[in-house]
Amino acid sequence: MIQLGISAFYHDSAACLVVDGKVVAAAEEERFTGVKHDSSFPINALNWCLKYTRTTLKAVDQVCWYEDPKIKKDRVVKTFNKHFFKTLLLRYNYFKNYKKQDPKKILRKGGFTGEIVYTDHHVSHAAFSYLTSPFNSAAVLTVDGVGEWETTTISRARGNTIEKLQSIDFPNSLGLVYSTITAYLGFKPNEGEYKIMGLAPYGNPNKFLGKLNSLVTHTSNKFYLSQKPFTWEYSDKIMFNKRLCHTLGLLPRLPEEPITQEHKDLAAALQKWYEEEFTRLLLTAKNATKSNNICLGGGCAYNGVANALAYKYFDKVHIPFAPSDAGSAIGACLHHYKGKRKDNNDPYLGPDFKDVDIVKAVKEFEDEWPGFIRSFRLSENLLLKKVAEMLGNQKIVGWFQGRMEFGARALGNRSILAAPQDPKMREKLNMVIKKREGFRPFAPSVKADEAHKYFDLKEEVPYMNMVVKAITRKIPSATHIDKSARVQTVTEKQNSRYYLLLEEVKKKTGSPILLNTSFNLKDETITLTPKQALERFMRSEIDFLILNNYIIQKL
Repeated sequence: MIQLGISAFYHDSAACLVVDGKVVAAAEEERFTGVKHDSSFPINALNWCLKYTRTTLKAVDQVCWYEDPKIKKDRVVKTFNKHFFKTLLLRYNYFKNYKKQDPKKILRKGGFTGEIVYTDHHVSHAAFSYLTSPFNSAAVLTVDGVGEWETTTISRARGNTIEKLQSIDFPNSLGLVYSTITAYLGFKPNEGEYKIMGLAPYGNPNKFLGKLNSLVTHTSNKFYLSQKPFTWEYSDKIMFNKRLCHTLGLLPRLPEEPITQEHKDLAAALQKWYEEEFTRLLLTAKNATKSNNICLGGGCAYNGVANALAYKYFDKVHIPFAPSDAGSAIGACLHHYKGKRKDNNDPYLGPDFKDVDIVKAVKEFEDEWPGFIRSFRLSENLLLKKVAEMLGNQKIVGWFQGRMEFGARALGNRSILAAPQDPKMREKLNMVIKKREGFRPFAPSVKADEAHKYFDLKEEVPYMNMVVKAITRKIPSATHIDKSARVQTVTEKQNSRYYLLLEEVKKKTGSPILLNTSFNLKDETITLTPKQALERFMRSEIDFLILNNYIIQKL
């Protein structure tokens, strides 16, 4: 059975191809368009999936859409009706786009005549999380901004079945509160939440925590938000109004304004508030399922600090490699597949490039810009030794190999790498290479079999979605101000070449650890092609570029 999974029209559009329950190709649309969190129909990702797998659209048996448009429409229309005059323009634009965004019309126009199935948004999240886990039974907790109606669900999973037990509906949404305060602090919602997490350890939560708590009430298993300070129901431009300003006693920060201690304190309070609410949900999931395992899904499952709290109630925790809407394209397919469950924990699902592609890209660059670079190819062993030597000498390396990762994290195939022993390396990466805020932390990659020597880990963390404490002072640039790190454990089975590089790095530096940040510059999506890698290499202070087994050096 061939399934095509699609997520689109909210954020992080993506497409995947699943053959007999095995994901064989997947990519986000943003990688092809360069538009961060691209929400458009993923035509480029879809076409790549078909081309890569040598499949035609006619050969696809089933298209799995990641949400149910009719249920989503019900929520939108009922919400409009609550604020009739405020939403007149929104209503007009929504219905105009609704016809254009009809999945059936788009797919039929593209020539697909087979079955189209729709999946509840949070069921897609839950299926992707659980059905990529190693568990045969688990609690499943999904938290995001909003799906159709739901913002939070708790389910019990057994075998291949996921039974929804509880849900919380819009407008009661932890994700939307987090995005609102992100906007309040001058960052872009659905993108700047990572910045809030990085900023939070610099602040004291006590000043604003009580004010945030005043916005929420609880029953035994649910939360309810006061809607007076928020405009989610009637605006798609601004997420809050003056009531939030009065509640917080702090003016909103404009993007160009400096970050003050009060801004840091608000970030700290938001993170603390979210952790407390998340912990309540974890306890509810434990009580409802009695399971020792939990799977986390939804966009909020990128909050690595909160994720670590799951160990308070559960022995084993699984968070997939793309828990936001992009991964739901896969989740929808796995949910509808009725055959034997397959191992789908490999995040390296995107495009790869052969040596012939590398040679072509380098030649084209040298023809256009003669005398700017030199390139040479080494054997695998020599290349790894040479790159480890570069990194040991505090050089910064662009690392491009194998298939592109699916999801928001660079996991050793489209990465910028550096050694973490120099305390100034994090500042150099932030200010000179990535050109971003200095408070942003970098994630360390470490050999899984030695990770316990450096980090306080309960389990392996293969997808860089858990923040833990460092137990060594030898890697100052790999730890945040609070001595935490969003770690990635690497096994030889998961990524053999990257694992072997970490082994060589240990010989040079004494530790099998590297700083690993995504291969992109400010406001760009992760690097897709060798040509793109070369262009970014030349526009940055990266010292060396590795394209498969080729070393590229600036002259």
